[in-house]
Amino acid sequence: MRIIYTLCLLALYFPTLAQNDCAYLKSGLNKKAGSISAADVALMNRYDVHYYKIDVEAKNNSVAIKGNATMHAKVLQDIKEITLELHPSMLIDSVILNDSSATYSRSGNILSIHANDTLRANTFFRLVTYYQGTATNAGAGAMGNGYNTHASKKVSWTLSEPYSAYEWWPCKQVLSDKADSSAVWITCDSVNKAGSNGLLQNKVNLPNGKVRYEWKSQYPISYYLISFTVCPYEEYNLYAHPIGADSILVQNYIYKDAAPEVKQGLNYTPALIENFSNKIGLYPFNKEKYGHCQAEIGGGMEHQTMTTMGDFSFRVIAHELGHQWFGDYVTCGSWSDIWLNEGFASYCEYISIEALMPASKDFWLAEAMNIAQQASGTVHVNDSFTVSTVFDYASTYRKGAIILHMLRYEFNNDSLFFAGIRNYLQAHKLSTALAPDFRKVMELTLGKDLNYFFEQWYYNPGYPVFTGKWNQLYNRKILINLKQVPTIGTSIFKTSLDIKFICQGGDTIIRIWIDSASSTKEIDVGSKTVISLRLDPKNNILNEVISLAKNPAMEFVDGILIDEELMVYPNPANDYLKFIHAENCEVEVYNLAGVKMIADRLGASKTEINLDGLDPGIYVVKLSKSGSSRYVKFIKQ
Repeated sequence: MRIIYTLCLLALYFPTLAQNDCAYLKSGLNKKAGSISAADVALMNRYDVHYYKIDVEAKNNSVAIKGNATMHAKVLQDIKEITLELHPSMLIDSVILNDSSATYSRSGNILSIHANDTLRANTFFRLVTYYQGTATNAGAGAMGNGYNTHASKKVSWTLSEPYSAYEWWPCKQVLSDKADSSAVWITCDSVNKAGSNGLLQNKVNLPNGKVRYEWKSQYPISYYLISFTVCPYEEYNLYAHPIGADSILVQNYIYKDAAPEVKQGLNYTPALIENFSNKIGLYPFNKEKYGHCQAEIGGGMEHQTMTTMGDFSFRVIAHELGHQWFGDYVTCGSWSDIWLNEGFASYCEYISIEALMPASKDFWLAEAMNIAQQASGTVHVNDSFTVSTVFDYASTYRKGAIILHMLRYEFNNDSLFFAGIRNYLQAHKLSTALAPDFRKVMELTLGKDLNYFFEQWYYNPGYPVFTGKWNQLYNRKILINLKQVPTIGTSIFKTSLDIKFICQGGDTIIRIWIDSASSTKEIDVGSKTVISLRLDPKNNILNEVISLAKNPAMEFVDGILIDEELMVYPNPANDYLKFIHAENCEVEVYNLAGVKMIADRLGASKTEINLDGLDPGIYVVKLSKSGSSRYVKFIKQ
């Protein structure tokens, strides 16, 4: 779905569809057949990739490719063979290792290059694999096309996240090993343009109506962020001007017959770059570019410096741009911590709306909260090989974003919160991180242990459901009792919580702290008369409120909360005192001097006590059962 930006505020009311397309797109990339073993990964981790170069011929109306892939790497442990991944649909023509022919063997997705001599630790090797084939597009392969059902577009593209880069080039699919730099050369028909990562170094005209686009990036890059697209594009360029930096090229390859809303959406990109640069740090690839390649996909895919894009709505553009910081500049070190990519990019939508469309921020937040409530598991992904779980929309995207919003609320200081985000990015720039790394940085920034926060929101499922009762006492203070139960499990949530007191003469908001299943607070609102209460009025906490009702019977006596669940009447009393919800309780009546005047016991049928012999005055009745006690004041006439 595309949204016309002359109706930009209305556009935000179609929110789930666009970004949900992104989650659906990625979750469609199924767990790869014959997933590599831990032993295979251990073999790959005996070397460290420094450079990738992909040099292939590709068409805009085929998923067939032909060419070579070069790897420069450092040996970390002595090895006799180099282990890679390459899909069986890709056929190998030859392999060159350190300028000499090398033999190889294949087993499923594993490609093993046999060295003539042992490769020693702390030495370097250069491996070139010549290959060709037709990429699989079963399930949602790493190469896609827009020419079967969209003949006027004739576009081919790559999309490798999370485990599918091996379907179109030989590589090491390990998140923790970023290449220090990369190059992608695409040879195609001269009617096409080919977009990729980094800067376009050369456009070389070749015989037979061919052209080669030579892209190169000097920044570290994860395997799944390397990409290309091929199509008869037109170029639509813009420039961002962040404070304190040179202009940044926004280079867009779009269809020649692109709908008007494509350019309308793209026009927001410079302002989004400028806002993010101000909030979370300068655009991290500012020495190269940012841009988009249009393709027939749902949502977008955050390929480094050049997102592959199918939806040009404001929110998707903001989301994919946010990934350049969260996912590309700092990449999750494990797919279990995909929150560091997708949850953060999702929250970048809100940061963008706050700055550029503030009238719509409450709508975004309410919708995100509603979707986050549907999350069935934890935001931390326990099964990172089930891709639909990794890219679960309710959990990874929306609850992931809400966790950041709640952490921002817990900081209660925007300057400090965004300083923490910048500290995190700086600490792990051009590398990878795990959730505990982020927690550590935020704790150091705030100066507070945040273990409780991450345990309950990130590593545990669910959210609190509140019920409450309140009363305004004779001294004008508000007595409120809040009870919480988790939607899943038994965890009791610890959190700050705003209460809005709707009063005659002006409302007020007071923040409290709750950390138990039942919390009772006595709150001073001055001399105001309170009409009603509202929990979490600004939607800062993932929660649900079942009821919050005034109860005129509530009061405090000797630190014990009294409410209508226990009824003591009549009050004032004459000859007897009756009880409801006090079965089988021990009853003791004390005068105000603390002298016990009556001792009795209630039963299933005995529901009252005789007050004969008591002088008129004020008394306290104590009801005890199963080790707990309740107190109620009454008047004897």
